[in-house]
Amino acid sequence: MKFYKLTVVCKSEASDTVSYELHECGSLGEVFSDYNDILRVLDEKSWDYADASLFEKTEGCTVSGFFTIETDVESVAQKIKKLGEYDYADFSGLTVSIETIDSVEWENEWKKYYVPFNIGKILVIPEWIDREPTAGEIPVYLNPGLAFGTGTHETTSMCIEFMDSLPIRGSRVLDFGCGSGILGICASALGAKSVVFIDTDEQAIDATRKNCKLNGIDDPTVVLKDVRQMSEPADIVLANITADVLTDVEPIIMSALKAGGYAVISGIISDKAETVKARYIKDFTLVSEQKKNEWSAYVFKL
Repeated sequence: MKFYKLTVVCKSEASDTVSYELHECGSLGEVFSDYNDILRVLDEKSWDYADASLFEKTEGCTVSGFFTIETDVESVAQKIKKLGEYDYADFSGLTVSIETIDSVEWENEWKKYYVPFNIGKILVIPEWIDREPTAGEIPVYLNPGLAFGTGTHETTSMCIEFMDSLPIRGSRVLDFGCGSGILGICASALGAKSVVFIDTDEQAIDATRKNCKLNGIDDPTVVLKDVRQMSEPADIVLANITADVLTDVEPIIMSALKAGGYAVISGIISDKAETVKARYIKDFTLVSEQKKNEWSAYVFKL
C-alpha cells in the first residue's frame, strides 16, 4: 500500500505546532527528528542502547506526517506553509516536501529512534529490543504498529506521570481513545483492577490487543465502539486525544466516570489549553496540571 509522506523542516520551537497541524489535517502518525532532543536527553542521563545514527548532528528539526493516497496533500502543504504568517513561534525557514512511500517503509522508519526509556517507575521497552528492567522498574512492552502512542511524546508521558499521584491500584480504568494501549497497559502494570480500552480506529484496536498480549493481559476488554455503551462507570478515565475532540467529548467522559472519579486529559496544544480547561472546570474540580514544551495535560475530579 502506498502513502504520502509530508516532511516539514522547521525550528525546534515550532515542531509541536507543526505536528499538531499535521494531525489535524489527517496524518496517520508523526515522526520527529531533532538533534536538540538528543542533546537534551544526553545532558539528563546516559543511554545504554541507541542507534548510532541518532548522534549524527543535523541542522533544524524535521516533522513528517503520513497520509493515505486519497488525501489532497497539496492542500495540507499549503496549510502548513501558512503557519509562517503567525508570530507565536519561530516559523522562519519552514519548508515542506512531499514524497510517495510504501507502507513497509513508513511502518519501520520510526523504529530506529525508539529505544527503552523511563517514565517514573515505568520502563517502556520496544518489543524488538532485549532489555531487562532493573530493581524498582516496572516494564511495559510495546509495539505501537500503526497506532498512536509510543510513550515518547510529551502528551503521553504526562499522563503516565500523573498516574503516580492517582489511586490506580484496585481501580477500574477506561483508556478512552486507546491508540496503542500504552496508557491502559501502564495503569494495569501499576495495579489497576481492570482496564477497558476503547477506540474508533480498527488499527488501534488491533495494536492494543497485541500489546496487551505482550504484557500478559489475558482476554483484555478492547472494543471498537462508543464509550457510552459501557455497562459500568470507571474510577479513572485516561484520554490523550486532541484539544478539539476533548472539548466535544467532555459530557461523554463525565458520564463514563463514577462520582469522585478522575479524568486525566492530554493532547492539548498550548494555544487551546485555556479553552479545554474552561470547558472541564464547569463540571469537574481541577486537581493538577502540567505543561511540557507546547503541550498541556490536566487531572480533574468529578
